[in-house]
Amino acid sequence: MTWRLFFVAGWRSYLALFRWLRPSAFIPTVIGVPVVQLIWAVHLGRYLGAYPPDYYVVGNALHACAMAGLFAPAHSIQGERYGGTLTALLATPANRAVMFSGRVLPAVLTGAFTSAVMLGVGTALGWVHVPLGSLPMLGLTLLVTALSCSACGLVVGAVGLRTREATFLANVVLYSMLLLCGVNIPFAWLPGWLAAVGHAMPMSQGIEAARRVLSGAGGAPGLLCWELLKAAVLVLLALYLLQVLERGSREKASLDDV
Repeated sequence: MTWRLFFVAGWRSYLALFRWLRPSAFIPTVIGVPVVQLIWAVHLGRYLGAYPPDYYVVGNALHACAMAGLFAPAHSIQGERYGGTLTALLATPANRAVMFSGRVLPAVLTGAFTSAVMLGVGTALGWVHVPLGSLPMLGLTLLVTALSCSACGLVVGAVGLRTREATFLANVVLYSMLLLCGVNIPFAWLPGWLAAVGHAMPMSQGIEAARRVLSGAGGAPGLLCWELLKAAVLVLLALYLLQVLERGSREKASLDDV
């Protein structure tokens, strides 16, 4: 029953998020927007002449996993609230940690898939070269980065138990990652305190690890360990917030307040 709650309930919630995965909803949201962003960033980088195209391809390809990672867990929780099913869901004796953490797995797989597609687009356009020998490590990097972003999305979803602004918060985090996590702007160009914030945010070490894997430089496993640590901290924070905010929402009778 625990495994069924983790896998089946999480998958069905994810399906409902994308209107049962109709291509008309899934493709433009998960694939179309990141492709446009990647092409725009590469051409802007070429115009500025700051870095070669592969720098922007890798950064924006891994940033693509943040869209699914942030919005899918957040909306799968807040969507229960908007749909009027959150009260019934929280009335069940189901383990909250299993029930809500299961909604992260589909977002991780979708995010990693999206990033892989973006790297494929960059390769097809001749902007980046992916050595065949680097594929296993690169795939692991995509999964770890997607996990970190999805864990952050679960935190945003937990906040959605008490506020109607989870979507706004997810957008703020998404564009903060774009500016501060080394996607297009190197950390050396940022003020010291902003660079420190960027290093602490999800995906920053994952992007650097992907660049090192593709360039053949070392140090990628250590960076992925840091990214996994951030993911673990974010998951624990999300589960704690879900517990605390659920209790507070019951006391204030705000679960159905949409």
